Amino acid sequence: MSLPELAISTSWNSSRHNDGFAMLEELVTLGFKSAELSHGIRYSLWPGILKALDQKIIRISSLHNFCPLPLGFLKASPNCYEFTDPRQSRRTMAVKLTKETIDHAAKFGAKAVVLHLGSLRQRHRNHELAALMAKGKLGSRAYVRKKIGAVSEHEELFPAAWPRLKECLAEICQHANDKKVKLGFESREAVEEIPLENQWDLLFGEFPQAGYWHDFGHSAQKDALGFLDHETEFRKRQPRLLGCHLQDFKAPDRDHLALGDGEIPFKNFLPLMAKNTLCVLELSPRVKKEKVLSSLAWWKSHNQA
Repeated sequence: MSLPELAISTSWNSSRHNDGFAMLEELVTLGFKSAELSHGIRYSLWPGILKALDQKIIRISSLHNFCPLPLGFLKASPNCYEFTDPRQSRRTMAVKLTKETIDHAAKFGAKAVVLHLGSLRQRHRNHELAALMAKGKLGSRAYVRKKIGAVSEHEELFPAAWPRLKECLAEICQHANDKKVKLGFESREAVEEIPLENQWDLLFGEFPQAGYWHDFGHSAQKDALGFLDHETEFRKRQPRLLGCHLQDFKAPDRDHLALGDGEIPFKNFLPLMAKNTLCVLELSPRVKKEKVLSSLAWWKSHNQA
């Protein structure tokens, strides 16, 4: 099996560093040749990042919107501004910051920018469902009521949000096309977030130039909670697959684990990865360095299988 090169997201170590050069240098010492600049990059890290890229110590595979963090935010906040926000001023800011992220991607030679598409103003149900699952109540009447109610509420609210999202994405997609940067629409885990699985065709019908960005942890959580079949959904979207966030997962809701430490059946997915797929290891900052190394070794062992 011939797998793509594995990059690593700065989501793992950006919060521990005050210097961007040291942040990227740490990833190089672990054996990575490329990295994704994630949505936790503070402005204080930017000079060191520019220095590291000027010295060509590492390549940038992708950026995760918003990058760098908007002023006033000190930790990862990818949903601080949303394309679906009813407030025009917030949507305008979301578009402005996304265009700036695309500009940085073009400057750094990155191939893609990963986007969250927004959410609906409904109650967050994932935690409630995961708590019921942990108590052995998956499939119970209470569980099914909450699950169906969450999906129904999403479907009721979506038509009002769709025009707002569509207007923002039209401007962003045009800018990305002008800058020759690809956009990856990321699969999400929460029921209130866009898209639900039956909305992908609508999105790609409206924005055929965009790609699919598969987050293994998010989709595994939705599978565990009974919203989808992970492998089936992956196969459906595979023709549009631009990239993925690789991580392992344990039910009901533990994601961003080291590869091999969870229960995702990667053997069913890895053969479907095209050689040009952008594969990014996205681990929790809580993951120990030894587990980062073991994840890279895991990837290389499967690459030789």
